[in-house]
Amino acid sequence: MTADHYLIIGNGVAANQAAEVLREGDAEGRITLVSNEFFPFYYRHRLRSFVAGEIGEDELAVRSPDWYRERNIRLRLGQTVTAVDLEKKIAYLKHMEKVTWTTLLLCCGGRPRIPEIHYGYRQHFTVLKGLRHARAWRARLPELNRILIVGGDLISVRVAETLLGLGKEVLFMIDDEAFWPLEVTEGIRAELAENLAGRGAEIISGDAVTGIAEEGAGYRVSTRRGAGIVCDLVGAFYGLVPAVDFLFTSGLDIDRGILVDEYLRAGRPDVWAAGDCAQVYNPAISNYWVSIGWENARRLGEVAARNILGAAETAVEPPVNALTYEGVTVQTAWWKKLD
Repeated sequence: MTADHYLIIGNGVAANQAAEVLREGDAEGRITLVSNEFFPFYYRHRLRSFVAGEIGEDELAVRSPDWYRERNIRLRLGQTVTAVDLEKKIAYLKHMEKVTWTTLLLCCGGRPRIPEIHYGYRQHFTVLKGLRHARAWRARLPELNRILIVGGDLISVRVAETLLGLGKEVLFMIDDEAFWPLEVTEGIRAELAENLAGRGAEIISGDAVTGIAEEGAGYRVSTRRGAGIVCDLVGAFYGLVPAVDFLFTSGLDIDRGILVDEYLRAGRPDVWAAGDCAQVYNPAISNYWVSIGWENARRLGEVAARNILGAAETAVEPPVNALTYEGVTVQTAWWKKLD
């Protein structure tokens, strides 16, 4: 029996695709997925339907617990990894448990990004990244009438569409920062604004949030142009940043994410990274790219697993463009220079 233990930190599409490929290629090796979420692998793009009450939690699930049991894959939910020791090959969990590995695959995904300029009042923002956030939105939705959406990433556009369909008043403040790391032209922004306005949203252009204060049961939002917007909730959608804080003292090379080569190796023969947390090197341009979206993460998880099993498959193909809405396709600088 093989002594290999594949430890995968994460439980999104990259992690699960990798686990499936690893099991297909190694019938006996130990495979463990560790996730800080308590809910099994689910369709994140269905969260807006869950928020709207159109589907239940059971309809979010991608795989049942039986899928993991049948493949002898250990799934550990609600377990937060606080640090890793690369030399000893140990992952430290929040409750002081130590988990050893022979191969570590980091698929820790991303977390909601709040630009530093807004840190002084970030506690008043409401984000929507995972099921925990979606549950909070759903619980509060009946009491919400006027909602300000700040940002402009694809998720925010879809959420605004859902809220408008429920008869909510939606104000949408498009912010260039929301599209990071994508580059969006003025024409694309105008088309997105036109689509949203056509659905009944009030578009706020050329302005930005400068402060948020509680007012009654809601908020008063101050803006650069001197407006005082009163609303019941401020939804912040500024994209995601890799959730790699716990790795800062590990010795891995980290920029905006974990720097990996074209084979997804993180500078060591036993450590790999895939999905939203990885910055993948492209030797053709001597630069890195950042992956965004479900299909890109799935593909990287598959490539990483194949290479862990001994293949030499590169991941330098440009990712699938992830930002499309109502026929508007954003032409992104995927191979983005990291200054």
